[in-house]
Amino acid sequence: MRRRLPKHLSYDYQLKLEEVPTKHADRMPLKVVMPGIILGLLMAVLGCFELTGGMYDPEGLGYTLDADTRAPLFSHTAVDAAFIIIGLGIVIGSIVSYVRYKKIFFNGKTFSVDLRGVFGENELFREFLRNYEGVRLRMEFFQFGILNKNKYIVELVHRDPEKTIPLYISTDGTGIYQIWYYYAKRLNMPTVIDTDEGTVKREVPELDKSLKEYLFAKGLIAVYEEAPKTPADIVCIKKADRTVIRPKRMFWDIFSLLGAFWLCFYLLVLAAAAFNYSRVERMIGSPAQTAVIFAAAFLLAVLFIGLMFKKDKIVLKDGRLILVHKFLFISNKEYADLSRIRDIQAVYNPAADSYYLAIITDDNMLAFGRGVPTEALQWIRDFVIYTMTR
Repeated sequence: MRRRLPKHLSYDYQLKLEEVPTKHADRMPLKVVMPGIILGLLMAVLGCFELTGGMYDPEGLGYTLDADTRAPLFSHTAVDAAFIIIGLGIVIGSIVSYVRYKKIFFNGKTFSVDLRGVFGENELFREFLRNYEGVRLRMEFFQFGILNKNKYIVELVHRDPEKTIPLYISTDGTGIYQIWYYYAKRLNMPTVIDTDEGTVKREVPELDKSLKEYLFAKGLIAVYEEAPKTPADIVCIKKADRTVIRPKRMFWDIFSLLGAFWLCFYLLVLAAAAFNYSRVERMIGSPAQTAVIFAAAFLLAVLFIGLMFKKDKIVLKDGRLILVHKFLFISNKEYADLSRIRDIQAVYNPAADSYYLAIITDDNMLAFGRGVPTEALQWIRDFVIYTMTR
């Protein structure tokens, strides 16, 4: 069942609490909106230019077409109309995304929020700080073309999701735990994280403890005295100096399916161009340039396929957790000292209606196992904690 979570508009937002009263607007930034408007206008103008004849002068051709000349792959009129429609759609969508906003005011005791939609009157609500439940950290995945990006969100949680207040939003997860801790301490509210087993809260005095210290303090360490049994969806390879954990097979979510759709579309266009190679070569006018363009397009297809089938694994070695992202022949690694892990939980991803493993450290928030079954994520969490407490 899909959970209701608030939708925030910005990708770069911070409500500063050093001095109150304070205010900030949650809206799409102009640095994102303006490129969309410019790109849309360029596409629409180009479509209109070509649709009305452009620089075409039928009397200045000076030659006649060969008798065996075939029609182009696509109708010029259809392509020009598509450019105009898509361009105007991008412009309208960009403007609409900027018109909507939430203005947030805080006087130290009460939040006032002014919501503006595309149409209709503005909405306003006020809520006392004491009516909020805590400061939540979560991460959203969003699609950026064929790639996925992370959005790190710190927010003040209300039982009514529409009244949840954004405190900090960024696509950079550096120092996210300290930012989360700062807002919880400043507002004197517990930290909150939504997991597969419900809501987990930690009061302000407990925030300085690592996960290991917290488990010992709460007497929960006995739960992890024995290594859990490896589930069917996970491969766990134990070596003398390390343990490697990875999913047994690929698990796809909605973002993977969207990426696969665009990849198939790209491959179909590339195949159509390759089937009509001689015609494309005549259009370009140079065999060498045509070969270079096709080679670049083929290489791009290989890169896209590699992104679709990249593999992630966790390596536990020398008191560290190493998250390895393997793409073709390239490996990117993220590190976390086991002693500095603040929390590790299976966390809900609203965009894909599934869970991923969030590994929260002093420095960052690592994500692993998108689309992996919840039971497998729970096992990885328990095994990491078991290893941490040895």
